[in-house]
Parts: sequence; structure tokens; C-alpha cells
Amino acid sequence: MKKLQLFLSLCLFDVAAQAQHDNLINLSAEWVRTPARNAATDAGDIVVYNPAGLVKMNDGFHINIGNQSLFRKPSHTFDMGMGMGEQTYTQDGNDLFLPNLYMSYKKDKFSLFTGMFMAGGGATANYPNGSINTELIGLQTLMATQGAYGAYTNQYMKASSYYLTTTLGTAFAANDHISFSFAGRYISATNKTSAGLTLTQSPLSLPDETMELKTSEDATGFGGVFAMMVQANAQTRFTVRYETAVKLNFETNQESDEFGITQDGATSRRDLPATLAIGMAIAPTTKTQIYADFNYYMQTGANWGTSTPLTNEKNYSELAGDALSVNVAATVQTGEKVLLSIGCGYTDFQYSDRDGYFTKAGAFETVPDDNFNVNTGFSYRITNSLTGTFGYMHTFYQSGEVNAVLAQPLEVKVKTKNSLDAIALGVDLKF
Repeated sequence: MKKLQLFLSLCLFDVAAQAQHDNLINLSAEWVRTPARNAATDAGDIVVYNPAGLVKMNDGFHINIGNQSLFRKPSHTFDMGMGMGEQTYTQDGNDLFLPNLYMSYKKDKFSLFTGMFMAGGGATANYPNGSINTELIGLQTLMATQGAYGAYTNQYMKASSYYLTTTLGTAFAANDHISFSFAGRYISATNKTSAGLTLTQSPLSLPDETMELKTSEDATGFGGVFAMMVQANAQTRFTVRYETAVKLNFETNQESDEFGITQDGATSRRDLPATLAIGMAIAPTTKTQIYADFNYYMQTGANWGTSTPLTNEKNYSELAGDALSVNVAATVQTGEKVLLSIGCGYTDFQYSDRDGYFTKAGAFETVPDDNFNVNTGFSYRITNSLTGTFGYMHTFYQSGEVNAVLAQPLEVKVKTKNSLDAIALGVDLKF
């Protein structure tokens, strides 16, 4: 059989909770109940969605605290051939902690604000029985033993990604109709990867050998956020927000690597892409609000590192293409205390080379692809100063088929599936 050539890079994993490759869109409990927040002015989470709208809130302090629990089920099915048969690997475990904290102070025409949240990542890819990438690592490792071992077992892979973000900015009203905001943000990102397997069935009667990969990658970066809101009249407002790209140069800390895949101290780029966000809010009645959002993620302008020779060493962001999401939502005030919400959205991954992008380690494990989300929930005014929020979201992902380029010269087609449920709880305090 022709020698199998495998090009593996386990530096960064794309562990996204929702939406596009890196930038998260689900940044608050309010978003989970109402998935169009770019023109909202009803809660403190607008620090990240509509910071220019903070000048429309009541004078005083505003604190917004929330958490999301994510229940993801990505899976992939393939037949590597060579008598191995069809195999299916599915994500195991849930991500119960995705928190946020936003604070602002508003006085007359000015507002100061800050916050801590996850701009990217926020989840763990856990495959205790392995995945297609551990299969490829196993095949490569067997070849490297030159016949000393005949099989591998006990595969596993676990990877996490967290982009902890802090923002600080100010908003001001130029007049009754137009307001602006400016903010900086600092990102501290950490990616961790752990994988392993056991070599067995030695024809030379060698003992089974357990092999392990355990690394972490860390990066920090700065960016800016600029926003404007136009209050056309009492019922209608429009917003625009631009988030600059954030350069993230990850440095590898190699705890162990018995496969020889990584290099201690090596650096690799995975910038957080720039984002253009547009929003509109219309109030048909005093108790009803309709929202619409458009978000465009400029991924091709970010440096995501060079792909393998099998994909002509292109930038992974070029293979991914840009991405966009469109969301609509409505809220209805029922009585004095309850606000009901419903909404939906669609995210479009504009791949230029989907097969090529899936040579990125972690893509098969997280299955980033087009998806449709449905959201609902409510807010309950506990006191005049305290409001609680509950939100639920289900996301339907497009099922697809990917050619496993890394398996060449074997022709391996991988069927992918994914789904996501999110439950969010939050409180909004003003005083």
C-alpha cells in the first residue's frame, strides 16, 4: 500500500458555543431569550451589544450578571477502510458555566461602562473514546514503529478554548437623536489540548506503550469597539457597531508530547476577527418591540496561521471565508412584571474551501457549519431595581459530508452532525 502521509497540527481548537468560527454572539442571558440585541436599551448587557444606547438608560448604576449552560452534541461518522468499518464519534459532556458581568454608570448625557465575558471559545471538546484525529495520529504512530506494534487502543481527546475579555469605555449623547461610544478591550486567551492512545499487539512481545500529548497555548491582545445609535423617533432606532480585529499570537507550553507533533515555545496566530454589527428596533405599540440584527464577521482579514501542504499552505482564514448572521426577535410586555420574548436567527459560514478548513485540528470535533437558532424566554421584574431573566435556545446545524484531506491517499468521507441547546439565567440590577 502506498505510504500514508499525515499532516497533523494540534495547536488550536475551534471550540465555539454558537455562531461563527471564533466570535461568540451569545454573550448574555438576554440574548438567549431575545437573539437580536444590537438595538436594545432594556438591560445592562447592551454594554457589548449597543454601548451607544447606554445613554438612554436611567441615571445611576446598572449591573448585569448572567450564565449560560450549553448542551452540545457534535458528531462525525467515517470509514477509514483497511477493514476498520464505519465509526462514529460523539461529543461527551456539557459546558455548564459560561458567565458574564457588565457594569455601567449613566449620568445625564454620559455613561461609563465595563464588563467581563467570553468573546470566543467558552466550551470544551471532549471525546473520551477518540475521534478521526486520534485515528489519524494512531495510524501515523503505527507506521513510525516500523512494525513493532500492530494496533492502538484507548484513544481520547479533550480540548478547551476560553477568550476571557475585559472591556472599558464611555458613551455620550451628541443630542436627543444621536449618541456614540468608544471602548477598548483586552483579551486573555487560553487553549488546552490533551490526547492519547495505547500501542498494543506487538509481534515482538513488547509491552503495551501509552502515549500522551498535553499542551496549552496562551495569547493576549488589545482591540477597540466603536458604536453609534440614531434614535429616529420615539418608536424607531438604528445602531451600528464595529469591533476591530485583535491580534492573538499563541505560544505553546508543551507539558508532554510523545508523538512529536508540537514544539515547546512555538508560536501560532489565531486572531479574533473584526466584526460589523447593525441593529434596528421598532415599537409598534407601547408594549411591543421588534428587533432585527445583522452581523458580519471579517474572518478573511484575520491571520489564522498556515494550513498544511495538502491545502497549498493557505491561511486557514482564507479557507474559512467570512461569516454572517441574521437575527430577528420580538418582546411583549404582559402586565407590569413579565416581558415575553421569542426570536430566531441564521448563521452562514461562507467557506471558500470547506474540506481544506477541516484539516484544522478540532474542526471535525466541533463541526462549525451553517445553523438556524430558535430562542425564547422571559424577564420578570422582581422589584423596581431587580429583574431576573430566563432564556432557552435550540440550534439546528446543517448535516454535511467532508472529504478528510488529512487521510490522503486514503479517500475518506466524513458525515457530520451537530445540535446545541442553551439554558441561560441572569439578573439585571439598577440603583
